[in-house]
Amino acid sequence: MSSPSNERLTHLVYEASLDNSLLPELILELTEQVQLAADGRMIEADQRHDLSDLMIHFRRAIEISEKMVRLQERESDLEAVLGTFAVGIALVDDSGTPLVINQAMRETGLALDAPIKLLPAMGGVEQEAKAKTLSRWVSESNRLETPQSLMTRESETTYLLLPRQEAIRMGFPAKAAAVLVATNQNTTDGLRALASAHDLTLREQALVRGLMETSDLRKASTAMGISYESGRTYLKRVFEKTGLSSQIDLINTIAKSPLSMFRQRETTDAERFQVRRLLRLPDGRMLEYFILGPDDGQPVVLFDALSGSSIDLTGFPRHYLEHLEHYGVRLIMPCRPGIYRSDFKKMTSLREFAPDLECLFDALGYEQVSLMSFSFGSGVALATAHELPDRIRKIVLSSPSYPKYKHDNWRELDQFYHLSAVLAQRWPAMFRQLIPFLVRSIIQNAPRYMERYCNRTPSTHDVELLSHPTIGIRSSKMLEERTAGGVNGMVEENFLNARGWDFDVRHVLAETEIYHGADDNVAPAQGGEHLSHHLPNASFTLFNDKGHYQHISSWPWMVARAAGLDVQPYDRTYTIPTI
Repeated sequence: MSSPSNERLTHLVYEASLDNSLLPELILELTEQVQLAADGRMIEADQRHDLSDLMIHFRRAIEISEKMVRLQERESDLEAVLGTFAVGIALVDDSGTPLVINQAMRETGLALDAPIKLLPAMGGVEQEAKAKTLSRWVSESNRLETPQSLMTRESETTYLLLPRQEAIRMGFPAKAAAVLVATNQNTTDGLRALASAHDLTLREQALVRGLMETSDLRKASTAMGISYESGRTYLKRVFEKTGLSSQIDLINTIAKSPLSMFRQRETTDAERFQVRRLLRLPDGRMLEYFILGPDDGQPVVLFDALSGSSIDLTGFPRHYLEHLEHYGVRLIMPCRPGIYRSDFKKMTSLREFAPDLECLFDALGYEQVSLMSFSFGSGVALATAHELPDRIRKIVLSSPSYPKYKHDNWRELDQFYHLSAVLAQRWPAMFRQLIPFLVRSIIQNAPRYMERYCNRTPSTHDVELLSHPTIGIRSSKMLEERTAGGVNGMVEENFLNARGWDFDVRHVLAETEIYHGADDNVAPAQGGEHLSHHLPNASFTLFNDKGHYQHISSWPWMVARAAGLDVQPYDRTYTIPTI
């Protein structure tokens, strides 16, 4: 018979597969049982057998969770695809309640979330008398298997209601009782395509845009500040270039352009600043890296945490650039194998990333660089300094994790410590399965995960930082991008960190500064101090009022220190922007 503790653990495994916020509790309980087994304090032999059987339950639970996630991702992917269209689309059920609404449909102003009445899109006195609720239109459209053309009293926008069979034929999911489609008002991209194909001037484009908006050449000319005759001259040139002969043909040509179906996507700041870049390595693999700051700035290579939930160059380059320009720093963030768009490579040591980094330094023209890291990124940073001693000028470590340090009471620490310091040592196979589960859980519900962490941490500063809504939203998005190509890279790097570094930090001779918060319950400050005693040229600074995530606000002055500038702590701090 199973022991009560193992029965409780088995139940918790399945509960966590349905409610990912229970994952920290599961990890704590699982680690407790594994530690007891390792200490030989489990009295009954059957308990060890039960613990090994737990792997089977865990695999089943992961299958359940993955099926649920696939369904959620399918919904999310559908919304993302529909969101790219300028045509308004809403999938509704039999009651007229929306299942999915894309952005273009929302912009038409149709209040699908409230009871509405729609009129048949036709003239005549009988129009008002035929007004019906959307649910009744859905029922009638499906009964007759005929599309309905509808409109509201307040808007001239025409909506086409497709019955279920017609929607299925077009490829929409069968769960939608009907699909509501709004006429496309966005012709910007269609005009751009026409202008590019026929070499229209800016003035000619402006006139055509005016015609699209007003359907009147005189009004379009007035809006441009030109005479009606000048407008006719511009229009004549457009006809000559395009081979069209009437305003109607011109408007229809633009409206029918395939590009006019899609929403005009704004250029992101990351693209505008060219933050994300790729480097082809000698063996053919691609290495992605993020880079920002003045071209002639002092190069600082940053190794973020394994979950990448902190330094967000891609999300807010403008906010980061302000500090980098102030200090004259060029910040470079290499993406480890299997992370973001860097190709995966099986590694047996953190040191094996150093050759890739040396190629990057050479490609960027840097003889020497400084290094900065956060949390578990310290392993890769020190491994790089160990392998490339002549290329490293200085190192700054914030809240570093040091595998050689073992905390007296691991139970009071965060789940990441439970995973790396206990579970990875005692049960590597389970550790490897838990990492993807953990990653998926954070992606699904990062704000709730942050809330759970805040409830356990003794650091009020961490609570203040992680309670900011932007952190939860961006952490989820960044982690989703980090693992878009799979979780192998993250699993391998976590495992390499957890099993202990295979290099001697006493051989890392570069000047190193370590900054740690006294209330750090992920990588305890005692571990950072222990590391400073083993590094030949290291200093250790403890902040009594800080926790593990101090770098989120402190990174500007830390990066400046890494670059060799003599600035004081908190000389300049970062304010998290609001999305």
